[in-house]
Amino acid sequence: MISSAFTPITQSFLKNKFQVFLALGYLCFWIIYAINPVWRPQWWLDNYLVFAFVALLILTRKKYPLSDTSYLLITVFMCFHAVGANKSYSNVDLGFWMSKTFGFARPNVYDRLVHFLFGFFMGYPLHEVLRRYSTFRPVWWYVLPVEFILSYSAVYEIIEAATAWSLPPEQYDPFIGLQGDIWDGYRDMSCAAIGALLSVVIILIMAYTKKKIKC
Repeated sequence: MISSAFTPITQSFLKNKFQVFLALGYLCFWIIYAINPVWRPQWWLDNYLVFAFVALLILTRKKYPLSDTSYLLITVFMCFHAVGANKSYSNVDLGFWMSKTFGFARPNVYDRLVHFLFGFFMGYPLHEVLRRYSTFRPVWWYVLPVEFILSYSAVYEIIEAATAWSLPPEQYDPFIGLQGDIWDGYRDMSCAAIGALLSVVIILIMAYTKKKIKC
């Protein structure tokens, strides 16, 4: 049985076969989608944060380990991101299919999906970090993950725009992925916030059923 934010962590990484499987599986997946990206410069820009984040997970694993559930959610999100980085987001087939099937005006909604999944999948690990290692009142375990995800999304959009301004005009829109939507950044942030709120609601329900809610 995989561990959760509500259970103790008893195994080191090398003794945890599930986490080893996740790490090796993601590495293989990342390598596959690192080959022949649509636009290599954007691929590098999309992966700088991946390198930093993976390094952070490795460096903090011994002192601040997370549950199997958190690492699973992180891995799934990063796989979605790897696909988007390879296909330059606005060219991912799943995004075209979603737009056509559900009648979205946006030609390709894959980037919106990944922003939503960022909030949805990362809300749980952030909650777990606060639950296990912070001295904050429990109410902040549920508030701060949403605040962090919204703040990070805003900073990311600013950095993305600033980077795009340094590119030639013909590369600005493909890099940003506006697809004709001048409110793209705000809608991306909204998707992340909605995902985070939904994640926190699910965590609250889980905590209630396990009688782990504190104020």
